[in-house]
Amino acid sequence: KMESQSRPQYQRVFRTLHLQSWQPLLHYGTDPFTNGRRAQFSRVLAFCVRADYLSGGVGWLVGTLGVALFGTAMGWPAADQGAAMLYMTTIAFMNFSWSAGVFRLCNSFWLNMLVDLSGTLVRTVGSGLGFLYHMGLDYYLLVWSMTQLAMFTTSTGLGLLQLRLAGGIRFNPFARLAEGDAPGIWRFTLSTSDNHVLSSVFNQFGTLLVGGLLGPADAAVYRVSRQIGEGIAKPAQLMVPALYPEFIRLRDRQDWYGIKRVTVQLFLTIGGFSIALMGVAMLMGNILLTWMLHVHWHGGRHLIMLMLGSAVLGLGIVPLEPLLTVIGQVSRVLRTRIIVTLTYLPLVYGMTRLWRLEGAAAAGVVAGLIMFGICLRPVLAWFGQMAPGRAPARPVTAETQGGEGGTGTS
Repeated sequence: KMESQSRPQYQRVFRTLHLQSWQPLLHYGTDPFTNGRRAQFSRVLAFCVRADYLSGGVGWLVGTLGVALFGTAMGWPAADQGAAMLYMTTIAFMNFSWSAGVFRLCNSFWLNMLVDLSGTLVRTVGSGLGFLYHMGLDYYLLVWSMTQLAMFTTSTGLGLLQLRLAGGIRFNPFARLAEGDAPGIWRFTLSTSDNHVLSSVFNQFGTLLVGGLLGPADAAVYRVSRQIGEGIAKPAQLMVPALYPEFIRLRDRQDWYGIKRVTVQLFLTIGGFSIALMGVAMLMGNILLTWMLHVHWHGGRHLIMLMLGSAVLGLGIVPLEPLLTVIGQVSRVLRTRIIVTLTYLPLVYGMTRLWRLEGAAAAGVVAGLIMFGICLRPVLAWFGQMAPGRAPARPVTAETQGGEGGTGTS
């Protein structure tokens, strides 16, 4: 069982090498797509698609070398390392984020649900058959690989279909960017992707450290409780891809008060949602943990509450990261993530040694508070400069007083 968990975990670590191409697609492609500059949009799209495939190839290479160099040190039998290397080819078609950007630009973001559904069906049916016929680990590796292939195929097909329905977009994956198409796109892409890498390292390091200090049983409890907290908060996290184009449109219109209004509304929504989540965790946290582990774990409610608190703080950052990215401060987000990661590593080690699982979970809450505070400060400063106070009232005209064709005077 531990072996079957370690390989997907190891493969997930190398998945962090992928570039987040949907962000540069929305950042640089929204304006040409909206204003009908199809040729320019096609070139930006081609860059993002190549970034996906390039990062997938690099991830596959690094994953394969990792198995060859460290497979024995991780305790994998030599006979199974060949299957693990073969499984690493899955990384090559794991990244298809360009299509998520296309879905959002075409107002068809709901198609992501179909992509996820295709993977869920393959994984569920395949796992059910494997359980029914008592299949081995290699079979389940194949099922997980086919799951990712199904999602890749579905996402690519639907993305190309949306481009065709949009009309006028001639997709050429080898088209090169022209001068002025997307200035600074490589820097932007690498900065947003590095931020994603650090976020993934931040999430995975806690599990690895808990396993090293407390053993595999505590690591399993820590990981499951974290997944419960993140799963409860997942619906709000889905807002992130939707926020980018909205902020970009408001920025292009220089509607700074509009950006401020959307941000405040999001914070109010997230605040109310977080209160409801905490209530659910208090009532059902221990039940969910016991159900997923099949054993009763003392103090499960406190652990779930801490994990959910960390996830809620992550929700608070949901409006901040895309806003800082849109207003040209993506490097600040990356620097903040580096500071938080460097703070978190010794913090989680010390708190885990002192208070075991609760200490590890509390370290995540402290790191979340630091991340939220550092990101919030430049946003408040930007609002104070660009959108101080309340939005000015619109001037009253004759038409608004008397209505269309009315008798009001100015």
